[in-house]
Amino acid sequence: MRYIFTALFLLTLIPAAMAQVGTVSGTVVDGENGDLLIGVNIRVKQTNGGAVTGIDGKYNLKLPPGKYTLEFSYVSYQSKLVEQLDVKSGGLTSLDIALSQKSVDLQQVVITASAIDNSEVSVLRLQKNSLSVQDGISSQEIAKIGFSNSAESMKRVTGASVEGGKFIVMRGLGDRYSISQMDGMSLPSTDPYRNSASMDLIPSTMVDNIVVKKTFTPDLPGNFTGGAVDITTKSLPDRFYLNVSASVGINDQATFNNNFLSDPIKGKTDWLGFDDGSRKRPDLARNNPYMTSLGSTIANIQNNPDNQQLINDFNTSMRVFADRPYSVSAGSPGLNRSLNLATGNRFKTANGNAFGFNLGLNYQHDNRFYDNRSINNYKANISSENRMQRFLYSSGSESQSTATVGGIASAAYQFGKNEVGVSAIYNNTGDQSVLNLDKGSFPGALSSGEYRNRVIGFQQRSLLNTQLKGKHMASFFGETKIEWAANYILSSQYEPDLRFLGAPVTTAGTYYFVREVPNPFHFFRDLKDNQYMGKLDLTSTLKKFTLKYGGFISRKERDFTEYRYQLSTTGTNPADAEYLSFGEAGGDFDRFFSAGNTGVLGKSGSQAIFGNSYEDQTQPSNLYEGYEQVMAAYLMGTFNITPKLKTVVGARIETTDYEVAVKSSNKAPGKIDALDVLPSLNFIYALNDKTNLRLSGSRTLARPNMREMAPFISFDLLGGFPIVGNPDIERTNITNVDFRYELFPKSDELFAVSLFYKNFQNPIVTELDATSDQPQYKYVNSEQANLAGAEIEFRKGLAFIDPAMKNFKFGVNFTYIYSRVRLRPEEYEIRKVVDPELKNWRPFAAQSPYIFNLLLSYDQKEKGWESTVFANLFGPRLSANGAGAAPDVYEVFGRLKDKAENRLKNNVPVPELNFRIRKQFKSHFSVALNVNNILDYDVVNYQEHNGEYFTTQSYNPGRVYKLTLGYSISR
Repeated sequence: MRYIFTALFLLTLIPAAMAQVGTVSGTVVDGENGDLLIGVNIRVKQTNGGAVTGIDGKYNLKLPPGKYTLEFSYVSYQSKLVEQLDVKSGGLTSLDIALSQKSVDLQQVVITASAIDNSEVSVLRLQKNSLSVQDGISSQEIAKIGFSNSAESMKRVTGASVEGGKFIVMRGLGDRYSISQMDGMSLPSTDPYRNSASMDLIPSTMVDNIVVKKTFTPDLPGNFTGGAVDITTKSLPDRFYLNVSASVGINDQATFNNNFLSDPIKGKTDWLGFDDGSRKRPDLARNNPYMTSLGSTIANIQNNPDNQQLINDFNTSMRVFADRPYSVSAGSPGLNRSLNLATGNRFKTANGNAFGFNLGLNYQHDNRFYDNRSINNYKANISSENRMQRFLYSSGSESQSTATVGGIASAAYQFGKNEVGVSAIYNNTGDQSVLNLDKGSFPGALSSGEYRNRVIGFQQRSLLNTQLKGKHMASFFGETKIEWAANYILSSQYEPDLRFLGAPVTTAGTYYFVREVPNPFHFFRDLKDNQYMGKLDLTSTLKKFTLKYGGFISRKERDFTEYRYQLSTTGTNPADAEYLSFGEAGGDFDRFFSAGNTGVLGKSGSQAIFGNSYEDQTQPSNLYEGYEQVMAAYLMGTFNITPKLKTVVGARIETTDYEVAVKSSNKAPGKIDALDVLPSLNFIYALNDKTNLRLSGSRTLARPNMREMAPFISFDLLGGFPIVGNPDIERTNITNVDFRYELFPKSDELFAVSLFYKNFQNPIVTELDATSDQPQYKYVNSEQANLAGAEIEFRKGLAFIDPAMKNFKFGVNFTYIYSRVRLRPEEYEIRKVVDPELKNWRPFAAQSPYIFNLLLSYDQKEKGWESTVFANLFGPRLSANGAGAAPDVYEVFGRLKDKAENRLKNNVPVPELNFRIRKQFKSHFSVALNVNNILDYDVVNYQEHNGEYFTTQSYNPGRVYKLTLGYSISR
């Protein structure tokens, strides 16, 4: 940390005597429809200088400190004069202007400047003028609450919740029905089991705002139903800026905990989240004939015990994992920490054009420790009165260490009515984990006895997104705005050498192997996606209407591999003195798995003495490749039916071309080849200049991901049920109807009420096959589903209560959701045998019946104080289907009544409550304190039967305290 503070100190030595000017910037729009106005003249009366709005409708002025009068003028629009605009040295004054079209010869409008330096205003302006139902969160709100990544930031958005800390659930619809975009282009998922991107990969420091489109218009991708989340990164900056922040934090369960466990393998780049090759699959294990034909190799050695070359080669092969221990290291992790740096500038060229750039770096390292970590599985016995029967029952601890490093670089050049930009964003996250479940039983496989297991893992996820884009104005077909973009995205999820050990234990604490439980193994998994995308959007403004039309193409190519090397005791004799059995080793895993206990250990007479060996248990069917290609074209028009009523109508045509095939199999590949026409109709009625009524109807779709189509079975490493792909799965078609009333009392205030209904044909669901002796999950199409809900949002300053509360602001939103997914007849007939009153439907996966957000902020800029209290609450949500006739599994942030037994008290949720306070000193320095999870909730998955709650998984994330020191300059 001394290097961080030294760097911060050196930054303060930047000459303070440099000439300081102020910056005035903003956006000019049409006051009636919110369209950006390009080429508006802004004249500063005191200097006779000025500026012109660019292709993005924005302007930028540099002025010495003082008070100014600005005149905004545009052909066929009423001029507007802004007086008493106060420009401060080094400050940024945001001033957005709405111009009215001339209907009669009116005098110039004169107003007194009362600009609000608040990016939240810009987000609400976008929401008010949007052609679709839209919500969002600004970078200022993200900073106020102290969110560290985009996934956390989404909790503030109405109708949004986050699943697994990564995946967005909009309006009760899981990641399958939402898409994630960055600067208007879709992001791929780094998880083979998910459709949408892992939002935790995008640090909040790289975000300008996050906008969520909740209704479909033809210029958007057709594969969303819950929401299209678009993360906008910083583009052309208003002025030079340099922001540096460093933080340290404490997790009250992990920090300085001597019981924190870690992998003994320590790579040189682990601290950056990269595996340096220490865990990679050994070259000798690749297609090794001794491992792929272990039984015949051992027989060959027994028949040729004097063939020393054969024995040496065999031993070399079998001992490749000898330096990959199953033991763990206990230690005390230090403080959580992070470092962020961002800089950028804007230049005016000699010919009046503008060039700007942004650079950002982000590093974060966090530790988490979950004591009383439990993982249980239950299977219902239809013929037994005791319906809930344990399949697996285990508890212990889990230690996690996460390192994230990322960066952003972007540049843009504006010339006349044109802008060209380029950007690259990279993020890498490495998760090291040790799951040590040292108490439990496995009645699903073992008749009696204690069972323990351990999983040591490393997961590296990375995302590289490069984009070239442009905006241009042309004089054809009226005034036409041309926008284009081309992206290349590389995403990956790399899991090298995940080690699993599960074994029963005698009453004396001695480990031993049984056939019913898999022997320890090393597991390697690698997913790589290459995606190429391009789009072209043209917007032509004619006399009475606006047309938007264009096209889109995307192709994603995936390569997925999964290898497994399992310990084998074939040919070993525990009675041999040279061999150390698992039971004899007790808990000393290093001795048992050592090179000296592996391979051929010697000879007894004419027979070779075998120790441990490894067999290649890779299933060729688990290696697959595939592609997803989508092409689209659309046409939409915006018409003003009356001065107050606007309609947006159009359609999008999308082709789907998917193919997923197992690399080494004659199984038929999964294919989808389809064409969909997706119409959309939106009405926007302006009751007045502050109030809108919106009505929308549309058709959208949801596609399966490649993992769901791949015809292979993957196994849960923690004793859970296998997952089966389905090459015959079909896409889902959805009909959407939305209504919204929205009121904007002031530029930073909002009151909105929304109603929505969705009908699904062939919804894709995960169903648990209850007819098999070994239950397994499979992806299937149900017949139909319905979802309905309501949202309400209120943002208001509290000065109306008392002028003394002018610095307080209140925000609250509430979402209620009700859904029914019809059970397939095969599942329903089995389940109703146990419960004759069983309903023939369940809710959507990850859907909470309600979501509640509350924010109270205090902002006193004069004295540099700001503070925020944020609360997020969601109702229990479906996590997984129950096995056989067992109840379904739900997740809740709740409270365990007995942590020793991991029993849930009830399913009443506990809010996530966070607090942040920040103080700014002498304009440049700031210090902030964050406290997260104040109420200390438990994350619990449970099943309910006859009023009793059975915990399937649980852990406590702990409270987090973070102190941040910041330094910023701008001019």
